[in-house]
Amino acid sequence: MTRGVLVGRRPAPGEVADAYDAVVIGSGAGGLTTAVCLARQGRRVAVFEQHYTAGGYTHAYRRRGWEWDVGIHYVGQLAPREPVRVLSDYLTGGALRWAPLGDPYDEYRLGGEVHRAPVGFDAYRAGLIARFPAERAGIEALFRLIARCRATMPALALGRLSGPVARRLARLLRAAAVPPEALRPAREVVAGLVRDERLRQAVLTPSVLLLADSSSRLPFFLLAVLFEHFRTGAWYPVGGSAAIARALAEPVRAAGGEVFVRTPVARITLDGTRATGVVLADGTRVRAPVVVSAAGAHHTYRTLLPRPSGAAPEPDPLEGLRNGYPFVLLFLGLDGDPAELGLPRHNLMVTDGDCDAFFDAGAGKGVLDGGTGPAPGGGPAGSAAPTSGLFLSFSCAKDPTWTARHPGRSTGEILAFVDPELFAPFRGSRWRDRDPEYLALKAALTERLLDRLYRELPRTRGRVAYHELGTPLTAEHFAGWPGGSLYGLAKDVAAFGDGHGPGLADRLRPRTAHEGLYLSGQDVLAGGFMGAVTGGLLAAHEALDRRGRARLWTGLLASATGRSRGASDLA
Repeated sequence: MTRGVLVGRRPAPGEVADAYDAVVIGSGAGGLTTAVCLARQGRRVAVFEQHYTAGGYTHAYRRRGWEWDVGIHYVGQLAPREPVRVLSDYLTGGALRWAPLGDPYDEYRLGGEVHRAPVGFDAYRAGLIARFPAERAGIEALFRLIARCRATMPALALGRLSGPVARRLARLLRAAAVPPEALRPAREVVAGLVRDERLRQAVLTPSVLLLADSSSRLPFFLLAVLFEHFRTGAWYPVGGSAAIARALAEPVRAAGGEVFVRTPVARITLDGTRATGVVLADGTRVRAPVVVSAAGAHHTYRTLLPRPSGAAPEPDPLEGLRNGYPFVLLFLGLDGDPAELGLPRHNLMVTDGDCDAFFDAGAGKGVLDGGTGPAPGGGPAGSAAPTSGLFLSFSCAKDPTWTARHPGRSTGEILAFVDPELFAPFRGSRWRDRDPEYLALKAALTERLLDRLYRELPRTRGRVAYHELGTPLTAEHFAGWPGGSLYGLAKDVAAFGDGHGPGLADRLRPRTAHEGLYLSGQDVLAGGFMGAVTGGLLAAHEALDRRGRARLWTGLLASATGRSRGASDLA
């Protein structure tokens, strides 16, 4: 029997208890990771999600018989003993299964020039050298530097924890194993190693389109993290991304907790500077000695926490930090199975040859390339700004259960980043009750995205039976991110610092200034699935007592050494 994509349930009247051991606000990958880590140490946890299904950007939805994943397109480091595999098996007891995408796992079409990302550093390096033989020395130096950056993320993660031991270890690791180039802008570092602009674009495009910022602002170590993350390939959750939240909800329930949906939190309650629980939107008060917000730092500090009433305002932990870029996402329903339509298992990234142009321009009003057609907002011909580039993904080709679940049908998504101001005139309008100009803008963007789809994958022409466009307003409505950012706060060089002093985001530690209140998710450290679950793990570590921490890390160690139940890959 086909399992539904909806995860969690709406509480019956009076079902929510007066008190729990912990409350988690938000059910994305970070929030659920924290909830499971606490539940596995015997804590009774209530997860409150304002959306109608749990999972955050890992959730799936259905419309008119079509099914889409909204945010998970692939995940790396899932080979045996690799970090995500270890954490996945620990959190779900091996119930969550993953299917490899194969080789290559990505394809980049840069101004018509095709590059493929093979599995393995050796193959990747050899492929670039074969294509750019004059740049052999620079390519080899690049991959040596990528390998030297491997300790950067662990050092930064340790530095986010409280306690003198963790801080001292972070400083030692940073001094011994983090090269100075790690925190410099990626474009600057790559330009210092290779001269060929086509090669630079081939190296920089994945980080720009996957991390949603200019390579002049992204620190080099994030580029290195992506290479390392997919070094052994990429995987996709068997059964679709809803399988992630479904598998994570079970341990929470097993410990006496629950994942409640359609249950927004109105505010966090405080007794002095200590968090004591939450008040739900319906007025229900829930007490808990541990409150974890996985709803984003902006929403936590600007909405959920009471405004300070003292004469001297408290320091603003968000001061100077940028919101990440918003996006549009075109959901496609196609007649025909993936093989018939020629839909790839790997992802496609498409640019006009300059991955940075859109972001360096401060983001223009358009989505696709400059061209000669009218701008999406009705501007003059040729006034459309450069594209952020496009990311095309077809989960139907990645999930080995898809064809049995949806014979004769395929679905996919096209993502592009847009100017934060493009949809600003329509803020404040209500979902399903938008201005006609908003609908016209959506139609213009949809037409352009479909045109690019047909150019890149010609066999899809005439086969798109259904489509709908999600906008930054859609993302803000369902996910609660201000402005519809995909990754919350920007993960740029200002956020991480220059290596000589703390970055602006160093203020956003999992342990907040309010006793009993913790941050989880993407804003704690990094963006994406791996960043979110890492933030969730760090929040759980901080929220647990010494005995609970020992049990948490002992359980993870058992998973890493194969002494806990795991799940094998599917071909």
